[in-house]
Amino acid sequence: MSRKKAKADAVEGDAAAADDRLSALSDELLHKVMSFLRAWEVARTCVLSRRWRSLWASAPCIDLRVCCKARHRPLPMQLARFANHFLLLREVSAPLDTLRLLSSPTRNETLYYPYTDSPEYDDDGEDYCCTDVEMWIRAAINRGARFIQLSQHPRDEAFSDLRRVPVISCHLKHLHLSGTMLYDKTLRQLSSQCPSLEVLELKECFLDGPQISSASLISLTMVECRIMADLSIAAPNLISLHCVCPYHRAPSFENMGSLATGTIMLNDSFLHDKFEYKYKDLNPDVFECDSDDGSDSNDDNYDSDADSDLSTCEGIYGANVLGGQNVICSLSNATSLELIADSGEVILNRELEKCPIFSNLKALSLGEWCMAADLHPLVLFLQHAPNLERLFLKLKMDHEEIEENINPEGSSFACKNLATVKIKCHEEDERVHVLAQFFVANGISMEKISVDRRPTRVTRPNLPIVGPKTLMG
Repeated sequence: MSRKKAKADAVEGDAAAADDRLSALSDELLHKVMSFLRAWEVARTCVLSRRWRSLWASAPCIDLRVCCKARHRPLPMQLARFANHFLLLREVSAPLDTLRLLSSPTRNETLYYPYTDSPEYDDDGEDYCCTDVEMWIRAAINRGARFIQLSQHPRDEAFSDLRRVPVISCHLKHLHLSGTMLYDKTLRQLSSQCPSLEVLELKECFLDGPQISSASLISLTMVECRIMADLSIAAPNLISLHCVCPYHRAPSFENMGSLATGTIMLNDSFLHDKFEYKYKDLNPDVFECDSDDGSDSNDDNYDSDADSDLSTCEGIYGANVLGGQNVICSLSNATSLELIADSGEVILNRELEKCPIFSNLKALSLGEWCMAADLHPLVLFLQHAPNLERLFLKLKMDHEEIEENINPEGSSFACKNLATVKIKCHEEDERVHVLAQFFVANGISMEKISVDRRPTRVTRPNLPIVGPKTLMG
């Protein structure tokens, strides 16, 4: 190469470097950019320039989720081998903050890669198994990860099992699990051997243990979990609780004096040991990963489209409704509550007989269950929430005849700070007029009452009983 050409190439390289403003950013900012990429995409950045050559080895976030493939193609030819090398070749001193991964897809033993002995799961290279998943979680815990997310693969027909993974860490702060079996050993480890654990999210998990007890826990979310034995939850510093549609049993609660926000959604039809699941097939092509933003679905306005009609089968076939002890009393210090259940709900009505004074309660959302017995549950709550400011009633959206007349005459309450009453119902619900008269009779002006009428939804007869894999959509 001539000197003239070498000089020209050098000038051209300097100009390119001058235009590369991204590489001029700090390692911290570049690692933040990498946190939005899958691990195999992070690895490919090493060819961008000398500046990027080793940045991947210290990236604090490792995302091995193989869902959302349309946005994260192509996968490595052998994902398990890639992930093992990616973890092994990281800088030893580099902290690992976050691990996100999916459970392993169901094994297909009949198909094989042409050049390996590894079983093939699909044409995208998802060749990893549950042993790999366990190894990656152990590696993350040993590296001091603060956030671990294990989501269920759309083609995983079984629950993940963490019994062979010691969940013991003084660094772990946020654990998100879906489609995972949690037996007593793991629940005890989460309770006593994760002293920094603040956020625990469980979605469609299988729980078989007597207790979750944690002094560090601040936020607990349980969505459509199968609770196979009586489960007590004790968390004295818990601030946020979301318990949505438990199966077989509702958890019991104790020692939750710090609770500020709570959401409880119950369906008696699922809360007995005779309940059986009937699943609908999932479509892997439309599967999306769980949301990464960690946003809370429960806001001060409770103006969501969540359906208050939780009825999906015709009764409980004589079985006893299980669990839910102390659920109302445990919420007594909350500032905002959402209690959603269908008419005739057993647990909330049973626990309401021990209704405490909700002196801190500012926002309250109630479902169809509060309309029973001449508005007795609604009246009782209003009588025990003297400082309530916002009330939201989410009534049934299916049109059906209201056979019994509601007559709250003589029921009174005093909520001098109540400024907003919002009723969401179907457009033909005539009970709205009774509710309006009830509130006006107790000093709430019509200007403070608003009604959100939605189109009537026709009830379909003989709906099948569905399990937790389908209820959330």
